Amino acid sequence: MAKFRTGGEAVAAAATRSGGKFTPTVKFEAGKTKYLQFLTPLDETPTVLLHNFIITGEREDGGKIYNTFISRRDPALDGADGYDPLIDKFGVMPTNKTIGLAVELEPQFEKKAGGGRQVLVGFDVATRQFENKDGETIEVPAVGLVVQSPSNFWNHIVVNDDIKPIEETVFAVTRTGADTTTAYTFVPAGDAMDLDEDLDEFFEQFDFEALLDDWADEDRIRELIDPLPSDFVVSAYAQKGKKGKGKSSSQSTRSRKAAEPEEADETEEQEAAPTTSRSRRARNFANLRSESSKSDE
Repeated sequence: MAKFRTGGEAVAAAATRSGGKFTPTVKFEAGKTKYLQFLTPLDETPTVLLHNFIITGEREDGGKIYNTFISRRDPALDGADGYDPLIDKFGVMPTNKTIGLAVELEPQFEKKAGGGRQVLVGFDVATRQFENKDGETIEVPAVGLVVQSPSNFWNHIVVNDDIKPIEETVFAVTRTGADTTTAYTFVPAGDAMDLDEDLDEFFEQFDFEALLDDWADEDRIRELIDPLPSDFVVSAYAQKGKKGKGKSSSQSTRSRKAAEPEEADETEEQEAAPTTSRSRRARNFANLRSESSKSDE
């Protein structure tokens, strides 16, 4: 895997600058709490320049095909001179995102003796279901990517990791904030579970490092983006800036916010990467992500 920026220092640096699949993405609905156990230690959690929800075509039924790319201008890749047609050809700027992997848990409560209030006594691994191409219903652990801003999400994780490694703690995460703002509260809710047996099969099919490598693969970027006409709408969310290299550092705060939707629609299909030995593992994850997302809606 490329040596992406990882750990708390990368989150802090990106937060300062930004101002503030079988790959289902963990969604956070306003006012609702999710219990998460992070599977990637903070020092293995990358912060990257991400092009998310990029439209690369349409399916036969007219639905849009979305893909995710890590800009080659990421400091860990080729830097300011890196190949990025989304910037140069379409004027769409990447945003700093920190990407972790977590599993959702279902809290288990019991009433205290004497009919008192309920208390949290433990967790079970949450699951999701999807229907495969053969019409069979498949149940898998609710593992997903946590793709969030280093400014208003992961900076809280850094603080908690200073107290106890995040992969050793279950967090109750609640999305808060008014309609135009997004904030999160993080409450340590217990010790992490031993998930080896629950997730063994999952990790036989999914390779986090391979997924990131595919997102950053220049050949994949060229194959999926280069054929698109210059007037093709590649992003329904990002505000376009002026074309040309090196514009991301001067992007206005308003543009950055427009380019960084916290809760975009994640139900659209992610097209598989070009066939390589490395991408086949990520392709399995991308296909399962598509089927899982459809079942969630």
